[in-house]
Amino acid sequence: MHLSSTIRRATLALAACLLLCIRTDDAPAGVILNTLQGYDSGDVGWTGGLDGLFSGSGGNTERILLSAGGRIQWRGERDRWRLQMSGGYEESGREVTARNIVNHLRHNRDISPAWTTITFLQVQSNPFQRLESRWLLGTGLRRDLAEDEEGSLALGLTPMLEVERLDGESGHTTRGRLSVFLHAARDLSKTTRIDAVVFWQPLFSDFTVSRTVANVTLAVEVNGHVDLKVGAAVEDNARPAEGVKRTDWNTFVGLGWDF
Repeated sequence: MHLSSTIRRATLALAACLLLCIRTDDAPAGVILNTLQGYDSGDVGWTGGLDGLFSGSGGNTERILLSAGGRIQWRGERDRWRLQMSGGYEESGREVTARNIVNHLRHNRDISPAWTTITFLQVQSNPFQRLESRWLLGTGLRRDLAEDEEGSLALGLTPMLEVERLDGESGHTTRGRLSVFLHAARDLSKTTRIDAVVFWQPLFSDFTVSRTVANVTLAVEVNGHVDLKVGAAVEDNARPAEGVKRTDWNTFVGLGWDF
C-alpha cells in the first residue's frame, strides 16, 4: 500500500476513534495538551508556535473562556529539544468552572532513520480533577512506521514514573506507568492539515487501571504563519479520584501562530 494512503487511513481512523470515545454526559473541562503536535517539523534551529482562544458573553449569560498554549523547539542534526505549555480557564456566572495547566519538556535523539529516543518531564495541575500536581518522568523509543512529504505515522513506547498529589489527601502517590502512543499527521491539501494522537497509559501493577488521552486537530492555513485550528480532545481515567467524573472532554476553535 502506498505510504500516502497508509498515513491518510491511519489519521482518519484515529480521528474517528476519538470522536466516538467522547461521552456527552460529562461536562467539558480544561485543555488537554497534544505533546506530539508539530513533531514532524524538520527545520533545523529554533522554531515555535502560539495558540489562543478567547470567548466571552454577558447579559443573561455571563461566561468567560480563555485557552492558551505555546511551544518552542530547537533542532540539530540528530537532537531535538521542545518545551510546551498549555492552560485553560473558564468562568461562568462569576464562578470558576475550569482551570488546568500543563508544562512539558521533551528531548528526542535520532538513532536511525526509523528509531528515535524519547525523554520527557511533564507537570500538570487541575483542581477540578482534585489534582494538585502530577509529575511524569519517562524515557523510551519512537518508531516511524510510515513517512512521506505529506504526512507521517509513528508508534511510541515509554515507561514512566508518576508522582501524584490529590487535594484532600495527605502525602503523594508514586507509581510506574507504561505510555503507548500512536501519532498520525496528514496534509489534506496545500493549506489543510489533520493531526491526531492517542495515548494509552496503564499502571505496571494493574493494566486495567489505565488513562487514555486523545487529541485531533484540523489546521487551515490563513497565511504563511497563522492557522485556524478546530479540534477535540478527551481524557478517560479508568479509576478517577473520589468525586471526580471518569471522562473529561473539550472541543476548541482558535488561532495558531508559527514562527
